[in-house]
Amino acid sequence: MASPLTQRALQTISDGGFARAKKLAALAIKTNTDSSGGATARGYELALSYLTPFMDSSRGNEAIDAQSLIAGYNNNLDRLSSKNRDQNETVAAFKLQEADSYFTSFDGDIGGFRDPSSLIDTTSESLDSLLVGVINAIDEKEARGDSTDALYSYMNDLNKRANSMRDLRNKLQSGELTGKALDGFGYYVDTNPLDGSIRGAALMPIGSIPEGVSTGYKRLEATTNVGGALLPVYAPAQQDEMGEYVARVGDATWSGSGSGALQVGKATNSKNLFKEGEFSISDPSLFPIRKNSVDKGSFARGFVGKDAEGNAVEAVFYRGNDNKLYQVDNNTLEQFKADPLLSKKLNGYIPQFSPTEVRQLSSEAVPFSPERVKREGQIAGFQSEDATTKAEAERMEGLGFFARLREGGKRATAEEPVVAPEETPASAPTVRTSFFNKNEPTPPAEPTVGNSANDIVEQGKGFFRNVRSFIKG
Repeated sequence: MASPLTQRALQTISDGGFARAKKLAALAIKTNTDSSGGATARGYELALSYLTPFMDSSRGNEAIDAQSLIAGYNNNLDRLSSKNRDQNETVAAFKLQEADSYFTSFDGDIGGFRDPSSLIDTTSESLDSLLVGVINAIDEKEARGDSTDALYSYMNDLNKRANSMRDLRNKLQSGELTGKALDGFGYYVDTNPLDGSIRGAALMPIGSIPEGVSTGYKRLEATTNVGGALLPVYAPAQQDEMGEYVARVGDATWSGSGSGALQVGKATNSKNLFKEGEFSISDPSLFPIRKNSVDKGSFARGFVGKDAEGNAVEAVFYRGNDNKLYQVDNNTLEQFKADPLLSKKLNGYIPQFSPTEVRQLSSEAVPFSPERVKREGQIAGFQSEDATTKAEAERMEGLGFFARLREGGKRATAEEPVVAPEETPASAPTVRTSFFNKNEPTPPAEPTVGNSANDIVEQGKGFFRNVRSFIKG
């Protein structure tokens, strides 16, 4: 239904006649133009709204004239829509090229991802080359009289990123980075947070990264040295059963639940990654490249084309616990998001596949039945419980002997409570529980003497009850 403003305009046009409507239609097309002076869709849509009331006019040739003008404007609108789709597709193609220009998986001496300084050069050159391509596309479309608004908008955003990388490259080459902290940039190491394996890396200006390029990455409590400056490190993170984000590079882990940098965790061979300015993945024996894959119970994603508006279309895949690869549609994806455990995987790290890899996955994938979502969620629940049990076992393994005795005693007390005697000697030690679940006896205020043999026997029995419950646990 037309708005009150449009209704009043149409009433005025009707009162003023067909001649006035034609003038207003021409004026609408003339005044609604893009930056290159071409008519916009809004101009044609307004012109059509002015002329439509006269399509069935009984005055002379008004109906025929109106129908003729409307047909011409509709044809122009269709051509304009086609050109806009072409422009949007061109912009979408450039965006995909830009995304590919950041992450490098080449493992060589020149242009390798293991050296952040090398990434500065290669990324800057790639963005400058892409910028030239966008400018050429604008020139070609302007020469044909096509709209270039979307291309200009993208060029302005791309130019900011290209300028940042170019400035960083110049400062690196002139030795101006020494002693600085490069918080405006990030070294993004593409790893699998489940096993720490590496695929590649990127170096990007943090403030203007294109949407989707760094999805799932978290800043680590780690820095690398670039020309004497400290550069922050980012890596993909996955939420664990407790809701904490965990990132891995090699066998080193970082974790945290807040918005700040993930904190240092544990490492065996890669402890140097925790030291300020010493984060380095230059050793291929410690950090080998792993080809991208979709593990059981995990998701994958990748761009497969463009929609009618020229926006990139992304496909989502899921490797079931039956080891089959499934392609997931939007409706099934919403069901995955409703599952408390599977939704965490969707919100965490999902490997991004290249267009070539996606084509291979698409040929292997089969449709996913929505009925399987519940089953996959149940399996994920069992796996989560198993992981929790394993983590508890590892924690107990790391405790000392007497700490484990105390842990076993607490479990025995919880499962088989021991009835206390009616009277407790005033000198008997009390037990306090600290934040870290360590039970420590509070020493008595004064030394006690003359305890009976019965007391000693009862204490011995209690000690061995704790030992027996620990062994059973």
